Amino acid sequence: MYGQGMSLRFGVLGLLAEEPLHGYEVKTRFEEMLGGTWKVNIGSVYQVLQRLERDGLVEATGDRGDRGRQAYRATIAGISGLNEWLEDPDSQPQLLREDFYVRLLLLGRHPNGHLARLLDRQRRVYLQRMRDLADQEKIAREDGRLQVALLFKGGQLHTEAELKFLDAVVDEMGKE
Repeated sequence: MYGQGMSLRFGVLGLLAEEPLHGYEVKTRFEEMLGGTWKVNIGSVYQVLQRLERDGLVEATGDRGDRGRQAYRATIAGISGLNEWLEDPDSQPQLLREDFYVRLLLLGRHPNGHLARLLDRQRRVYLQRMRDLADQEKIAREDGRLQVALLFKGGQLHTEAELKFLDAVVDEMGKE
């Protein structure tokens, strides 16, 4: 029902459903919620706030903080839309738009392409990512942030799938 790229929109809306916040607070809390895995441009946050306000999903509180910042809160329509989105499963296929996939395809088309070198380098990147994610998961668990730890675990599983894909590419290329 909802398209790709809605995570920031509904992340902002979800935070405003908890309590009124101004833009910079939304940015900070969003990044904290995701364990630092997603850095958000403050301009993007304000753009989302403007669209949410235009669509009647949030409203300005009228209160300006100590620095004159405008706080926003979710409206009843916003909370209803958020609840609907939260219960809607991801049904869109994963987009295969990663730079690596384009490199892989182009190297296969070039007679002087160094596919084996790319695959080796990519494997090292994925292995380092696995180590980093495992470290971050451990820290999150030690800090009692189970949901963030699970996010890092999910990242490890995705990276593991990427490593299996590399193995499949190597196997297939060896058959040619």
